[in-house]
Amino acid sequence: MHMTLHHEPKASPRVRLIMIACLVPLVAVTIAGLLLLWPDGPDTDLPGGGPTTNAAEGVSDTEATVTAVDASECETGETDPTIMADCVVYTAEADGHDGSLYVTPDAIKAGVGVGDKVKVLDFTESPDRAETGSDFVFIDYDRDVPLVALAIVYGLVVLVVAGFRGLRALIGLGFAGVVLLVFMLPAILDGKPPILVAMIAASAIMVIALYLAHGISTRTTTALFGTVLGIIITGVLGAWMSSWANLGIAYTEDGYLLTDTTNLSMTDLIVCAILITGLGVLNDVTITQASAVWELATVAPDLKGRQLFARGMRIGRDHIASTVYTITFAYVGSALTTLIIVSAHDQSFFDTLTLGEMSIEVVSILVCSIGLVVAIPLTTALGVLVVRSGVRPPRVPARSADTARPEATNAPTELTNAPTESSSQTSADAQPMTRCEALRRNR
Repeated sequence: MHMTLHHEPKASPRVRLIMIACLVPLVAVTIAGLLLLWPDGPDTDLPGGGPTTNAAEGVSDTEATVTAVDASECETGETDPTIMADCVVYTAEADGHDGSLYVTPDAIKAGVGVGDKVKVLDFTESPDRAETGSDFVFIDYDRDVPLVALAIVYGLVVLVVAGFRGLRALIGLGFAGVVLLVFMLPAILDGKPPILVAMIAASAIMVIALYLAHGISTRTTTALFGTVLGIIITGVLGAWMSSWANLGIAYTEDGYLLTDTTNLSMTDLIVCAILITGLGVLNDVTITQASAVWELATVAPDLKGRQLFARGMRIGRDHIASTVYTITFAYVGSALTTLIIVSAHDQSFFDTLTLGEMSIEVVSILVCSIGLVVAIPLTTALGVLVVRSGVRPPRVPARSADTARPEATNAPTELTNAPTESSSQTSADAQPMTRCEALRRNR
C-alpha cells in the first residue's frame, strides 16, 4: 500500500512580488481614504430623535416591569385594541416606584401582560405629566437579555465548530461593525461623498477581515483581489442602474427624513446599500473559490491550467446557483410585509416589481447577483495563475549506463528477431536464453 503526501502549492517568488506590489497601493489608498474622509464635524442630530428619546423637559427613558393589568372598565368580550388602550389600566414598576402605564393599541394586540419587561418614557418628573395622564408611556419590549443570550449562543457555536479560526472571524466581524458605526455612517452624515466612503469602508473591512479570519497567504490575497474586482463591478453597475432607472426618490419615512433634513442623495445611498450588501456575499464566494483551486492543485498537482480552471468552475457554478438563491430570498424575507400588502392590490406582479420601493429591491438583487457571478470566474482564473506559477516540472531520474544505451535496451528484441546459429538447431537442443546471456552475446 502506497501513501502519497501532497504539499500545498506555493506561488513563485515573481508572482508573490507582483501580488505584494498590487496589495501595498490598495492598503495605502485605503488608509489615505480613511484619513481624508474621516468625519470631522459635530455629530448630526436629525429632528424628531429616536424612539427612546423625547425633547420634553424632565422626560427620560428607562426600563420597567408590568405589575398589574386591570380590564374591569372594558365591556365584556371587548377585543378592539384601540378601545382597550383607553379602558385597560396598566401598572408598571420602574426605578423602585409604581406608576400608571399607557400601552399603545399595537402593543395591546401583541399581548402585553404582567411580568413583561418593557422600555418606557418616564414622565414622573415632567411638568407635562398631567397632560399625558400616565406616569409611563410604552415604547417597546425590553429585549436586551434575549438578544445578548442569542449572541452568546452564536459565538459559542462558532467557536466549537470553527475553533480558533472562528474566533478570528468573530473579531473581524466586530471590526467591520466598528468601521460602519464609527467611520462610514458618520462620514455620510458629515457630507462626505457616500459612494467613495462606502468603497473605502468596504476595502478596510475586506483587508482586515479576510487576513484575520484566513491568515496571510497568497490564497487569501487572491480572494481579496477577486473581492475588490467584484466590488468595483458592483459599484459601477449599481451607480449606472440607479441613475438609469431613476431610483432617487424617497419612498419610506426614513428616506423622507434624510432627504428633507440633509443634502444626501437617495441615489447615492442606494448604491452604498448595494455595495455593503454585496460585500458579504462576494467575500464568501471568492474565498471559497480560492480555497477550491488550492485544494484541487494540492490533490492533483499534474493538472494543467485549463483543466484546473474547468474543475474549479464546476464548484463555482454550484456556488453561483445557491448564492443567487440566498440573495433573492434574503431580500424577499426583509420585504415580506411589503410584498403581502402589494399582492392584495389589483395590479400585475410586474407592475408591483417596477414601482416604488420594490424597484430598489429588484435592482439591488440583480446588481449584486451580477457582481457575484462575474467575481467567481475572475477569482478562479486568478487563483489558477497564482497556483500554476509555483509548479515545477518533475525531475527525470538518472538511468544506469547499461539502460541508457539504446543497443543494450533493444538487444533482446533484436536478438529475438535476428537470425542466429541457434535458430538452425533442432528444437530438442534449443534452450531458453536469459537476459544476461543475450547481453553478453550482443557484446
